[in-house]
Amino acid sequence: MFSLEAGAIAITLALSIGFPTAQARTDANAESLPREMRMAARIAPQDTQGVLRPENANEARLNRLQPPDQVMDAIGIQPGMIGAEIGAGRGRYVVQLAVRVGESGKVYAEDIDAAALRHLDQRCERWGLTNVETILGDVTDPKLPEGELDFIFIISAYHHFADPIALLRNARPSLKPDGKLAIAEWLRSTSPEEMEAQMSAAGYKLERTETFLEANNLYIYVFRIGDAQRD
Repeated sequence: MFSLEAGAIAITLALSIGFPTAQARTDANAESLPREMRMAARIAPQDTQGVLRPENANEARLNRLQPPDQVMDAIGIQPGMIGAEIGAGRGRYVVQLAVRVGESGKVYAEDIDAAALRHLDQRCERWGLTNVETILGDVTDPKLPEGELDFIFIISAYHHFADPIALLRNARPSLKPDGKLAIAEWLRSTSPEEMEAQMSAAGYKLERTETFLEANNLYIYVFRIGDAQRD
């Protein structure tokens, strides 16, 4: 017959053996997740969507025209990659890239606008993104680290560059030998023929053109380092 004394002894033995607590089980489950998911999990649950949420109506409008997940899938952005966004501005897409590459990856956010980069630093700090580094570049040199990048990304900023050929020529040494340059650009601003010719002059070879957002007036161009530029 079960007694209170026997029950107390059983509970004491269970605790002394060290059955896992609810917190321990939660921690163990979290550690079994991929790194980029663990990174998102460390952001408070109410913040997980907040980090990716547009900051204003214009960001929301642009994200509808340039759906981040679809764009990153088309380019091939994967966890663990190291990349850079040239013309990153206030970070609308940087936060998307940072969550996608995860804590084992890194995103360099380049711009010539110091005030925009200060805002981006604050945005990353607010959401706990520690895998973003801002770089203040200049008009013809993004000042990216040499030989480190899996990708360079530009979205709806190309037409603002004063000298895109010089800028992207100086960006080229930052790519790994198999790295890629991906440019998402408005068709009304730069024609496919102009894009290919200018990037050829900068030392790149067009690998493919993604047209699935043509209805939104956007093409995505993926370039590799040109054969003549390889060692």
